This record gives sequence, C-alpha cells and structure tokens, in this order.
Amino acid sequence: MKQTEKFAEELRKLYPVRLELHAHTSPASTCAQLTTEEVLTTFKNDGYDGIAITNHFYSREGCTMKEQVDLFRGELYSALEMGEKLGIKVYAGAELRFSKVNDNDYLFFGYDSDDLYYIRQLLELDLETFVKNYKTDDMFLIQAHPFRDRMERNNPELLDGVEVFNMHPNHNSRVAVAARFANEQGKVMTMGTDFHHPNHDNLCATRAPYLPENEKELVKLLKSDDFIFEIGNRIVL
Repeated sequence: MKQTEKFAEELRKLYPVRLELHAHTSPASTCAQLTTEEVLTTFKNDGYDGIAITNHFYSREGCTMKEQVDLFRGELYSALEMGEKLGIKVYAGAELRFSKVNDNDYLFFGYDSDDLYYIRQLLELDLETFVKNYKTDDMFLIQAHPFRDRMERNNPELLDGVEVFNMHPNHNSRVAVAARFANEQGKVMTMGTDFHHPNHDNLCATRAPYLPENEKELVKLLKSDDFIFEIGNRIVL
C-alpha cells in the first residue's frame, strides 16, 4: 500500500462517521425528485451515518405562508421518524432565501421547529434582520454555493461558514474561488451533495470523529471545524 493510501486509511479511522449536509426531499422542495423515504434509503445504503434535510424555505407562488410552514414541518418530522426506523441519523436543516433581496441561499442548522412560522416571516425581510432578530450563537448559518451564477457574496460577519464544495452536477459552484473566499474570510468550509435527483448520491461526505446526536451537537461539530472531506471515496485535505 502506498504511503498516501496508508495515511488516508488512518484518517478514515480517526474520522469514521460519514455525514451529508445538504439534501432535498419532495414535495417540500419542489425541485427535488425523490421522496423522504427514497432519499433516506439511498443514503443509508450508501453507508452514511447521518444526513441533514435542508429543504428550500422561502416564498412560494400559489402557497400561503401557513401551508408552506405546515408542509416543511410535516416532511421534516416524517424524515426524523423515518430515520430512526432506517437507522440513519437525521438532522433538521433548512435552505433559506430572502427572495425580495436576491437569490442567495443559506443553509441553517440549530433552529427550533416551533419557530418556523416566525422564521418564515423574517424571510420576507433580509439576512441582517434575520440574524439580528433570531439567530443565536448555538445556531449555524452558511452561505450555500456563493459563487454560483446569480449569487451575491453577503457580509461575512453575518455568517459562520461557507459551503465551498457543492457537488450538484448541474451547476458550476466555482469551488476553488469559494475555497479562497472562505479562507480569506476565516470562515468554516463545508461540503454537501446538494442532492435533488437520482444517481448523484454518494459523491462526497463530511467525515467526522463522532456522530452528533442532535442538531445542537451538529452545530458544535461544525463550529469546531474538526472534520475532513471525502470526494469520490477519496480523502481531500
């Protein structure tokens, strides 16, 4: 075995847990093609230990605010329950957008699901107002794919991290530029499949030293920056 392969195996032992931090399910995310059960079964079969369900959460045409909140919450609760049955840890996440400002997307972890209606109301405003009025230190906010077309870089002081490695095959997320930006701003770098469609699962994983038991522990892990990346089953440092 080559020395690099030995080193990679050592890292896998130190970081044995495989996590997916960016995945969508249907119908809560209208652009997703797989149901909650199909998504969880897929990632369980791929050998993942945990997955964050980060469905889109922003203004939707033909859908009242209450209808959207109820759909989002119902599908999230279904995922949490189904994860227990399938043996894969599910974390409540969300992909937020302040549609009246721009098309930027933000991955958000650590919120209370009872606050979803209030969060949805704040999405009618802007990121700065959202951070000032709701986000706390035990939550984690990431700008998703900030260098994709039509995205604008927001004030880094409002963010905890940057999604550098976005593996959606139909978009150019300019990961090298995103990595430089995150490094220059001193922000935590994250990775996600941005899973929407069949057959682009298991492209990458965030490898962690332990499996977070809940969203608060996931936030703690992300803030610690104690994890490594895996792309195409190869360790990336």
